[in-house]
Amino acid sequence: MNIQSITLAALVVFSTSSYSAFQEREYNTWYAKNAVLYDMTQTSEGMPVMLSFSQSGRRSANMLVSYISEGSCGEGEQTLNVNGKDVPATYRCITIGQNRIEHFAVNDADSVNDMVHHLNSDFTLLLQNDIKVWASNIKTPKYGLAPRF
Repeated sequence: MNIQSITLAALVVFSTSSYSAFQEREYNTWYAKNAVLYDMTQTSEGMPVMLSFSQSGRRSANMLVSYISEGSCGEGEQTLNVNGKDVPATYRCITIGQNRIEHFAVNDADSVNDMVHHLNSDFTLLLQNDIKVWASNIKTPKYGLAPRF
């Protein structure tokens, strides 16, 4: 009976750690599909950030950044700060509980193409003075829709 209890406890411990390793988020890995580059990173507080570039290198290039932050949505418009410069972007915010989900859509193709070129030159982007977007594998992205959640 004791051997069965020990074996069962060991299986529970091993399966739990295996499951948590499987559920671990994959950050700073670029994915590409249908002319869209996707990445998932995090804020300095560890909150997830989703980022996508569509049709980079073209006059129709655009970008979307979505992330969770603490507090509720404010009344005024927010700006997207990229490497210390404000970039024209459409801002949307949704309050959920004590947090908010913020979305920035950049439709200025020149700004988007500059950001992709910056990343392709192996430099890091800094968004909102808090979010680091690493170049990592942007030159050879994995195939797929999005990182593992």
